[in-house]
Amino acid sequence: MDITVYIMYEKVEYEKPEYEDDFEDYEDDFEEDDDVEKEEEKQNAIGESPADIKNNEPGYESEIMRRLSKTKEGPAKIQEKPQPIAPQITFSAINNTPYTHYNEEERKSVETRAFERLQKLRGLISIETSKSVVFTDLSSNIFEPIQSISSNSANAFTQTGQDSKNIEIQTEIGDVEDKEMQFPHIEESFIKHDLDREKTPEDRQRFKKFFFAATQTIREILISSDKINEEEEIREKSILKFSRGFNSYHFGTITEKHIASCIRLGEPDSILVAFEIFGSPAQDLLNKSLIVEFYIHRKRPPKRLFVVESVVVDMFLSVTTNILYVCLKDGTLCAFDTSISDASLDDFLPWTESQNDIALRRPSFDSSFLATTISDASPIIGMSIIKSQVGEEITTIDATGTVAYWQSTRHTNNKNEINIQLSAVIRPHPILKRHSTSFAISAFCQTEKPVRFFMGTDTGILYSMYKSDTSQAMPKIYKTEKEKYGEITGLAANPVENSVILVGFSSGSVAIYRTSQSSPIIQLIRNDYSTRAINVMWSRFNPSAFYVIHGEKTIVTWDLSHSTTARWIDQLPEHGAILSTCTWKSDISTLTFMGISSDTGNVEMHVLENPNPKNKGESILSVLNRVKNI
Repeated sequence: MDITVYIMYEKVEYEKPEYEDDFEDYEDDFEEDDDVEKEEEKQNAIGESPADIKNNEPGYESEIMRRLSKTKEGPAKIQEKPQPIAPQITFSAINNTPYTHYNEEERKSVETRAFERLQKLRGLISIETSKSVVFTDLSSNIFEPIQSISSNSANAFTQTGQDSKNIEIQTEIGDVEDKEMQFPHIEESFIKHDLDREKTPEDRQRFKKFFFAATQTIREILISSDKINEEEEIREKSILKFSRGFNSYHFGTITEKHIASCIRLGEPDSILVAFEIFGSPAQDLLNKSLIVEFYIHRKRPPKRLFVVESVVVDMFLSVTTNILYVCLKDGTLCAFDTSISDASLDDFLPWTESQNDIALRRPSFDSSFLATTISDASPIIGMSIIKSQVGEEITTIDATGTVAYWQSTRHTNNKNEINIQLSAVIRPHPILKRHSTSFAISAFCQTEKPVRFFMGTDTGILYSMYKSDTSQAMPKIYKTEKEKYGEITGLAANPVENSVILVGFSSGSVAIYRTSQSSPIIQLIRNDYSTRAINVMWSRFNPSAFYVIHGEKTIVTWDLSHSTTARWIDQLPEHGAILSTCTWKSDISTLTFMGISSDTGNVEMHVLENPNPKNKGESILSVLNRVKNI
């Protein structure tokens, strides 16, 4: 098949533009060159014949056949490109060593210097506790704009806007006017006047609600952060059901044999533990008691040390008056003045965890010279502290039932010494002899508003007396069925409702009384577990929950809002016999704590699991009425 191609050319003439400038001569030269090139192209095109054009097309037919053959074979297969192989990274090729400019010795020296600077900085920081009174029914006037206050300066308005310029360069004379305003002039320039402000009482009331809601939110955030910090300070985990974790405290190596006879809360960040010492290299501590004030959360040397001559039964640290009151087993009442600085003391005791010796404090007041006058040196069972107008009123109860009243004040002289005077002594009422010829007080507690003392005896008698009663006033006696339940071993007043008293018996049973009723509201008996209840304590979180210490190593948790059976039973096999316990609530969070001391000298502070009541907001009286009807 022959294909002939004819190419036709048409000559097109263009009109040349006319130039009227000085470059016409040069334009002629350029036009001549263009004409020569065009003539050569025309001659080449005319000289070629159609046959030459056909011959000059190499392989045209073969190219068409090749394309037809490819269409018959189908579309060409697309070859996949090989994927690049990812490089393999081994752990040996990774260098995890941190980069530092210091070597090991230089790094340790830098850390030591930084720690020393941190300790100096902590020593410069002090926290001052302050109290504020918030009025919930505030007048809305504090949220209204202040319209009666006028400005003390005149605002100048000029066209240039620059008041510092001389008036001669201003385009207009500045207008000066006095303007009353609430905000300063600088802040007022940023306020958009087209915005609606709080003008109605409803708007001001809404703003007041927002103000107090924001304040409460900030307070809760601060409390939650403090709570997290307190939980982070717990150093050891606990497998006990009633405990989230605990911190343990050790006496050190200054004694060979000792027991922890009493534990109480000291300041908000410390606990007081009394150790009875039987063997020690320090001869001045032998057969005496050493009271150690440990930090609750910080693992640091003790805060203070106190020494007494006998076994500690009870103690209380007054933060307001800076006095530590201590009751001893020999019937002595001691008082320490904690406001005295360590520099003014003469005796010091070495401590293994402290680089410096710790000051050893001795009593500022000792009532041992009045022991024969009070009750022939009978052991003191407990005491109560009540604030008065001039100081503090102290009430002590000894084993014979004698009540002693003390008045504690401070001298107004320059020495600022404490002064404790015995104000009254009340002997047991003769009617108690009719119920038992001989008895001993085994438990004691106090209620407030009005102040009332409850005492339990080893013969199973429970009676109470008011503070204002004299020796002729007959005490109120409660029914306890002493033949069935035995002696009274523990008493505790409910911290929320003082009219509810928790009583523990030597048979292991527990009873709950109302102060206005002589018979118990409820009696909890465990037939399968009848060991002696040595102590009872109410929960500081749930008013219907309480703890009972049975035997020597068992802690039973009760919650009456759920049922009348024990909720948790925990054994402390490696702790030793429990001698003293106490519970308290944190001032900065909702956490509650329990301190435990044993005859082996072990001391633990547990963070308690707070069992929520079954019905939120239900009072202990409502719970008791519901349980009694069941």
